[in-house]
Amino acid sequence: MKDRRAPDLSLLLLILVFIILAGLSVYILLTMKIDDYKEMVNDKKLITTLIIIEEDEKPLVSELFLYHPETKKGALLNIPEETGSLIRSLNRMDRIDAVYENGNPQPYLQEIGVLTGLVPDFYIQIDMDNLVHLVDFLEGVDIFLPNPVIIQNDEQQILLPSGSVTLDGDKSVDYLSYKIEGESADDRIKREHDLVAGILRKLSRMYDSRFSEAFLQHIFPLINSSLDVKSFDSFLIELKSLELDRIVFQQVLGTRRTVDSQVLYFPHYGGNLLRETVKQMQDSLADFDVLRDEKLVVSLEIQNGTARNGLASRTAQIFKSYGYEISSIKNADSNRYENTVILDKKGDPAAAQRVANLIKCQKIHTDVDQNRDETVDIIIILGKDFDGRYVK
Repeated sequence: MKDRRAPDLSLLLLILVFIILAGLSVYILLTMKIDDYKEMVNDKKLITTLIIIEEDEKPLVSELFLYHPETKKGALLNIPEETGSLIRSLNRMDRIDAVYENGNPQPYLQEIGVLTGLVPDFYIQIDMDNLVHLVDFLEGVDIFLPNPVIIQNDEQQILLPSGSVTLDGDKSVDYLSYKIEGESADDRIKREHDLVAGILRKLSRMYDSRFSEAFLQHIFPLINSSLDVKSFDSFLIELKSLELDRIVFQQVLGTRRTVDSQVLYFPHYGGNLLRETVKQMQDSLADFDVLRDEKLVVSLEIQNGTARNGLASRTAQIFKSYGYEISSIKNADSNRYENTVILDKKGDPAAAQRVANLIKCQKIHTDVDQNRDETVDIIIILGKDFDGRYVK
């Protein structure tokens, strides 16, 4: 006769306890998972997030969002996807988006790190289809259009009114993708800046921590990000502290050249100017004493005091990369200036010194004229001691 023993109740109890403890451990691990974004906020470190809008699995828009959690200052740096660089992984000169992989932008982030000297801490990707859903969920994005956009041909049918408009999802895609013959690169970059800033602004205004779970259920599935849902929630919380209406906009300045039958965009001075600009942005964002838009309200007149053609125009690009407004570019009253001179016309020695520091100029003079041209705060007269980047 077969021996049938009763189940060992103590063993069953032990197994049950083990299952409960294992489940409790998993729950604790999930609830205690590190919030990477919050950790950086608590450390009061500059946080960089690359925001990518994709079209056909390639970046159409790349905006590097810099945010300092201590000062609550922010900036957006637009990076053209056709920017040329020596890509070591490919062993050739190519566009930086040549290494872009849909769903895995880490190689792309590394190339942007080489380009700017600053590898992004996080990334947020969104494709055009999900951009439509995101903008519609946010009840549109507010944009100002100085002129109406009317394009009607076999390839495009786009109608956008002028003035302050709220673009729905489909119109936002039209706003990003339309092409007009003769449109400058600056105009296109402004569109990209404005749309990304508009989305951040709407996220900031609509997010409410009391209803964060429902909000994230709609938003988070639309993006691909290195931020998990907990860190993305912290990202949205910080957006509410940022004064997005005063965000600083920057772009990569350079020239286009044809390499191996394709047109590439090369940053000025081998990328050194861009890296200097990014470093200056980091310093400004970390400084409580420097207003976010301070440089934007300082206007410069750049005069060429030498016989070198185009020197003032090229120098204007340098200052433009730092966010200065260029009021005018002209020849000086003589082309025989030996030394470069900074003239403070507004009576703001600190602002004049910051301008001088960018080109290492030592000669600064205050020359306030009560009847001065109000559009010019500082005049730079370039002399023979200026090599195109610094005063020697």
